[in-house]
Amino acid sequence: MKNKMLSLWSLALVGIVSCASVSEKPTSDVAPPDGTNVEKNIQVVMRDGARMNTLVVFPPELPKQGAPSILIRTPYKSEINWQNPLYRALVKNGYVIIMQHERGRYFSEGKFQMLGGALEDGWDTMDWITTQEWSNGSIGTYGCSSSGENQLKLAAANHPAHKAMVAGSVGVGVAEAGPFREQGNFWRGGAWQQGWMNFFYSSMHQNWPQLPSSLTNEERQRSIGFFNLSNIAWQTPSSIFNETRMHLPMIQIMDELGSPKNEIKDYLMAGPVDDSWAEFRISEGEMITVPGLWFESLYDISARSSLAYFEWNRQANAKQGENNQKLRLTQGGHCSFGRQSVEKKQATIGDLAIGDMRYDFVGEVVNWYNHWLKSEPLPQKNGEAYNAFLGDGQWLVTDKLPMQGNQVWYLANDGVLSKESSDTTSTVIYEYDPENPVPSVGGEISGEGDDHFDGSFDQTKIQSRDDVIVFTSNLLNEDVTLFGMAEIELSVSSDQPDTDFTVKINDLHPDGRAFNIGDTIFRMRFREGLDREVYMQEGHIYHFSLPPIMLSRIIKKGHRIQVEVSSSNFPSYSRNLNTKQNTYTSTKTAVATNTLYLGRQYKSLIRLSVKP
Repeated sequence: MKNKMLSLWSLALVGIVSCASVSEKPTSDVAPPDGTNVEKNIQVVMRDGARMNTLVVFPPELPKQGAPSILIRTPYKSEINWQNPLYRALVKNGYVIIMQHERGRYFSEGKFQMLGGALEDGWDTMDWITTQEWSNGSIGTYGCSSSGENQLKLAAANHPAHKAMVAGSVGVGVAEAGPFREQGNFWRGGAWQQGWMNFFYSSMHQNWPQLPSSLTNEERQRSIGFFNLSNIAWQTPSSIFNETRMHLPMIQIMDELGSPKNEIKDYLMAGPVDDSWAEFRISEGEMITVPGLWFESLYDISARSSLAYFEWNRQANAKQGENNQKLRLTQGGHCSFGRQSVEKKQATIGDLAIGDMRYDFVGEVVNWYNHWLKSEPLPQKNGEAYNAFLGDGQWLVTDKLPMQGNQVWYLANDGVLSKESSDTTSTVIYEYDPENPVPSVGGEISGEGDDHFDGSFDQTKIQSRDDVIVFTSNLLNEDVTLFGMAEIELSVSSDQPDTDFTVKINDLHPDGRAFNIGDTIFRMRFREGLDREVYMQEGHIYHFSLPPIMLSRIIKKGHRIQVEVSSSNFPSYSRNLNTKQNTYTSTKTAVATNTLYLGRQYKSLIRLSVKP
């Protein structure tokens, strides 16, 4: 994922233009530092003969004995922007920067698959780098989103030249970790995260134009230099998704949009458990020993599965005596790390003011590389693993991510959220109609329509709906610091064989605004395991756990904690049609009458991870 920037390519929407008439908006007009040399369109040959188009940036006064290098592999047109102070700092510090287009993208040969070739092509490229006279054999990898996810499978293989990695927003590269089986952030609680649709439409096309395979490497390098292959769907208005996001069957949405071929249909038919998810992604049990500096953001779909994997991997390295995995958790959205327009003194996420979120991103990254690639000491002690933003300029430095909560709050009668369970048993009954789902207001993904945004927003506009059940605590008499996974348990029933339950945790401000800080979902047919479908029986009460919600926030004295329960959060998550049929190939819907059970006997609750 790349900030949901539209980059649709088809013969109608892709331009292949000569250098004399470039029609795409340039990446940057800023020139590289003086003395920097750039060699373009180098053809790096993989083990199967496919040639990856590669750019190499040489720093001024490159030493004859070679230099350390930074490898960036990407499906996007360019990762290097000389307006970005990081790239200027890397060149200043003597690093050779290598940017390579992934297999099947732009002028790289082969078939494109999302994260395809991350291991083999990454390994072969490292082999190539180490044979170059300008290389000293030490390589770091860098990137956010796809160029971050590309690093994971490669890092787990432990190439001898791979000395350090810096990876941000990498959840798509994680199949399963801890309590999460998201298979690359595509599934949550068995439900497809529909906010991905516009991204696949715009950015994940598989049929790219290719130069003739008969050309030599030299002919390819010369020919590519005369052309500019550009995606132009960044011009496509997001409003086009308003018209198709409710289309049934869901698997035909791409056809309705007239999209070029992508992997959406394959992904939907694979479902939340399939061996194919692990082919290009890592899971808990696959250890990364390459020293890693990781970045994640709380309001990013990537965060919770990445954090779960990171915590497992950190512990695995610690058992071997290594303190070489660090993670900074921000609240600025997908791949916003180092952006001064986001991580500023008066930062916001959505409509929520979160205060001073500044830190030295460039310094952290350069110091990490200098330590592991050039044996320079770190400016500060190599201490705790986590540096997590809590709001208002406060960061929590800690060495452990709590995967379970330690403070229970019960959903109680009359919309009360209480630390004390009640002997009084009660129920809340509501109807969920797939034809009228609860609209997503903020969250972790955006772009499935011009009214679909990520971030934190006031939820009161949807709380008047009959199918949104709200539970609110008393005023807090002291600040509450939340860090870690919040667990959720519900007791429910339904008159339909399948339905969803959604939960949202809000920070209710004294002025009445309720800002979302996390949400989750569970599809009831998967309550006995994501690898089997067991339908609900009318009149039977089911107690189950939803996927946890990652929290990192100080809820201030005088605020309240609020929980919403419903059965839809659309279009962030796909709708449950409330039938036994396949959700993605069916057109039949049913209205579900769902019941939430409260009281000590049923234990509908959340369990927050509260720092003392």
